[in-house]
Amino acid sequence: MGKIKYLSGWRKRDARMERDAIALWNAHGVLPAGVTPEDRAREICCLAYDGSRLAGISTVDIQPYRPLLNKRFGFARVFTSPEYEQQEIAIGLATECRRILEEWSVANPQEELHGMAAVYQSPKLGRYPVGKSGLTLVGLTPEGYQIRIAWFNHLPLY
Repeated sequence: MGKIKYLSGWRKRDARMERDAIALWNAHGVLPAGVTPEDRAREICCLAYDGSRLAGISTVDIQPYRPLLNKRFGFARVFTSPEYEQQEIAIGLATECRRILEEWSVANPQEELHGMAAVYQSPKLGRYPVGKSGLTLVGLTPEGYQIRIAWFNHLPLY
């Protein structure tokens, strides 16, 4: 593995990035039923490349989060190609995604994006309440998955 390069794709609709992501998702069959790779590609936040090879993808869906005053959060999803698992690429994607979203939120305050959130479905994640990516445990889903968030501090709560 070479040096991993993280590239922002947030709101860019970059054709190459979308093609690469779609190919990786299709190769591993990881998207849930009813979700097309083309639709998910519109939500690309950051891609991790090892040279010209795509190693991982983060996508974001912005939604209000009811337990936290219905504030809008960018819910991040991360997929790391199996051959790159356990190499901290997922942490790098989450960290970069958080930075990208916060910069975008500062530049677009009318969007009222208050932070980034993620649901950890892998039992390999979440050993400590605050992870390396800066996401903090705030609760659990009914299925027992961890819900983690990071607030952006430039918008007031009220």
